[in-house]
Amino acid sequence: MSFLRSLLAGLRSLFRKERVSEDLDEELNGFLEMAAGEKMKEGMSRKDALRAVRLERGSLEVTKEVVRSASWESLVETCWQDLRYGARMLRKNPGSTAAVVIALAWALA
Repeated sequence: MSFLRSLLAGLRSLFRKERVSEDLDEELNGFLEMAAGEKMKEGMSRKDALRAVRLERGSLEVTKEVVRSASWESLVETCWQDLRYGARMLRKNPGSTAAVVIALAWALA
């Protein structure tokens, strides 16, 4: 995948989280159905095949989190959340904020 395509896909996932989440659900459920189909060819019932695949592959929610955390978008989103938290804390304590700003200005001058 080219850099530009990767960048565009990452920006899409940052701004369209619901749609990306739906796509991931659809893809994982398709994989689950495909793996269950293979088990059903071996003679298992549908219910048993789905259960066996879920036991082999683990939780779908854990898989989703692993997929989401593997991309650069999760780093950007985490940094954005940290910045928002920091801004909230600075607004919550204006006296401390003023002291820190004055101290930094003094140190940098």
